[in-house]
Amino acid sequence: MTAGAPLLVYGLGRSGLAAGRLAARQGWTVRWTDRDPTSPDAAVARREGWGEAVDVAAAADDAFAICIAAPGVPWDHPDLVTLRARGVETIGEIEWVARTVDAPLIGITGTAGKGTVTRWTDDLLRAAGVDAVAGGNLDPALAAVAAPDRWLVTEISSFQLERSPTLHPRVAVVTVLGRDHLDRHGDLATYHAVKRRLLTHLGPGDVAILNADDPYQADWGAPVAAAGAEVRTVSTAGAAGAYARRAPGPRGGAHLWLGTRDLGPDTLAVPGRPARANALAALAAAEAAGADPAALAAHLPHLRGLPGRHERVAEACGVAFVDDSIATRELAVHAALEAAPAPVAWIVGGRDKGADPTALAPLAAEKVALLVAVGEAGPALAEAFDGVCATHRVAATDGDAAMAEAVRVGADHLRARGGGTVLLAPLASSFDQFPNYRARGDAFRAAVDALLAEAAWTGCS
Repeated sequence: MTAGAPLLVYGLGRSGLAAGRLAARQGWTVRWTDRDPTSPDAAVARREGWGEAVDVAAAADDAFAICIAAPGVPWDHPDLVTLRARGVETIGEIEWVARTVDAPLIGITGTAGKGTVTRWTDDLLRAAGVDAVAGGNLDPALAAVAAPDRWLVTEISSFQLERSPTLHPRVAVVTVLGRDHLDRHGDLATYHAVKRRLLTHLGPGDVAILNADDPYQADWGAPVAAAGAEVRTVSTAGAAGAYARRAPGPRGGAHLWLGTRDLGPDTLAVPGRPARANALAALAAAEAAGADPAALAAHLPHLRGLPGRHERVAEACGVAFVDDSIATRELAVHAALEAAPAPVAWIVGGRDKGADPTALAPLAAEKVALLVAVGEAGPALAEAFDGVCATHRVAATDGDAAMAEAVRVGADHLRARGGGTVLLAPLASSFDQFPNYRARGDAFRAAVDALLAEAAWTGCS
């Protein structure tokens, strides 16, 4: 690093602002740039004393000691390429925290389940009396909550991993892998290779927790073990490690196990096999961080689903309404459909992320009574499922109006059949009609509330 040169935060938002504030507390002079220098975040940067936005192209080669690039900025952005060509090391917020805060880190990645596993690991550790805090790809940013000598339970996206060259978690968890972000990574192999970087620096004293049921991870454990780290596995099919299986005897129900320790009957409040897999991964991670298994087992009934992640928001007239707005990938949507009681009115659509709808056709044929398509990707998704199930195309371009129609059409269809589940599991991002998945989920809830306030729906429960 150049002596006396400032640190550059490239891209503000939640991650960039948190990283800049941490660096400033550590004594760094902070400078910044952002695609919108008039945004509220830019105003915050100015109030923090970081000056005006920087023009990277016009800056001297040695103007910055290091650059922290927000995950939303593509790694091949011309400015980042320019900085690296000038010899300015470019990293991400999580890498900065790992380098500058003396705290053990649990890194959690995957295509589906990583947010839930992060929250549940944090909950389990706290319940067991272990000092821990969650952050990273989920709220809050890790730099906003990191402190020495506490476990940093960190959800890490592929965008964050690609800018974390020396990241060395004490415990590394890979949930389950599938297709995502091919618009940024190019192909599936490259995307998975980025995810695998979480394991790169593991060695003696570290623990890797892998999903034994995921074929994409089949050869990931051997090199980690060869490097001296311990490899533990998660399985809902009974493989060795943390797993779910039936207890012995003719009346044995589903039990959760941690190694050879029977944690007792499956007491999870969140239904479905994916939820069990997430709980097992969280249990294994918390145990690897030193938590007492008995305390972990005692807390299992208290784990709850995250908002916007397969959350039942209402039920009336035999129709349940489930918000899984964050289910934008095939794995997550498959899990949502699998867990939803049939028949299902499935609300799909948004901005296309390159999903392969054919992978969901067999399950849709089994469970979906009506597919309701919204947003930019709606027509293509409806066409993909024509012949698999009944479809309805919503033409409204306004997000709230489109969601209101989708909820009404789905609910009326199921009520006429005697009941079922209206499921928002979009298989596409929200950015065509909403600022984020939370806003889309809020629109779904508002549409449900408005529908159930009508006289036709208030006379039954």
